[in-house]
Amino acid sequence: MELVYEEYRPRRIVNVHKHVDGPWFWGRYTAHPYVGCRSGCEFCYERGGVYLGRRDPNQFDTRIRVKVNAAELLARELPRLERDIIACGDWQQPAESKYRLSRAMLEVVLDHSFPLFIIERSPLVTRDLDLLVEINRRSWVGVLFSMSGVDPALKRAFEPRSPGVKRRLEAMAQLASAGITTGAALMPVLPFVGDREEQLKETIHAISDSGGVCVLAGGLTMAGAQAQRTLETYRQLDPALEEKLRVMYRWAPGGKPGFGPPIRYNARLGLKVRELCDCFGLIDRMPRYVAPGPFAVNKRIAEKLFLETYELELQQASSHRIWAYRKAAWRVDELEEDIAELYAEQDVEGLEKIPGIGKKIAARIKTWLETV
Repeated sequence: MELVYEEYRPRRIVNVHKHVDGPWFWGRYTAHPYVGCRSGCEFCYERGGVYLGRRDPNQFDTRIRVKVNAAELLARELPRLERDIIACGDWQQPAESKYRLSRAMLEVVLDHSFPLFIIERSPLVTRDLDLLVEINRRSWVGVLFSMSGVDPALKRAFEPRSPGVKRRLEAMAQLASAGITTGAALMPVLPFVGDREEQLKETIHAISDSGGVCVLAGGLTMAGAQAQRTLETYRQLDPALEEKLRVMYRWAPGGKPGFGPPIRYNARLGLKVRELCDCFGLIDRMPRYVAPGPFAVNKRIAEKLFLETYELELQQASSHRIWAYRKAAWRVDELEEDIAELYAEQDVEGLEKIPGIGKKIAARIKTWLETV
């Protein structure tokens, strides 16, 4: 099918999220110059959600919408925002080779000294290494390369047009050599075909050898047109996989699948990835960048609370307990007074006055504050 670019001029570019994305990518803002993606991976969640609006999900990879005023909008909007991590850039080819909007947006990020996060499948990100190095010098840059593994058979089946995994790893090594925090997002890890221990070990070993410092893993989600396309790809690999996939996602013929795999599957996957990361000297969460300033301690304490939510998920704790820590993390992260000063003045009783902070969590925060 013919590749078509639809140029348009939106009114705004930055999405301001209600809460920071902890303990995953730590971003508060997102801004991307394109809608749709030429790679067209069969498992891409953006085919199945609200991302495309009313557009045909089957044209996700053939009709790319281009925000031609992306850099102009970003230059107008960033000065109005509190400085925090922004996820920005979209180095897909051939759109970026033609429009160069990602590079123009990076120049704006540099001008305003915002910390930057990138998650990307394309090695074209190294084209702008000069800008990334300078942004990293002024604030911070973190880059995660998205992949499902290093198995070429899975690459051919699920993402035949995306850049090669070897090229992504080479780009990772180039960024790491330039002093940029980098690693991989194994998203999605494909159940039954890409989640065996030897496959995960081979992938994490390759990431380690390429200078990555972290690996984040996430299970396959299923929704709308994306679910149907993913199921069909599984069928083509092995017709027997359809029944396994339907059972995992509680997906009766004629019905709709569950959005994600069972909690116990995600927990086992997370623990296995952590174990393998330990073997190769990596971590299974991305380090959080915190700028120096009056609320830096708040951000560090919130980081610990966010990490605790992930620990509880791996333990398959109750949703009530997990949500208690997540809400506490949000409260501390968005607190408008210095939590260290609050503790110094009122001891643990002051911590307990923060909405959503109970006695047990206040006691944990007290311990952390005494070691900050």
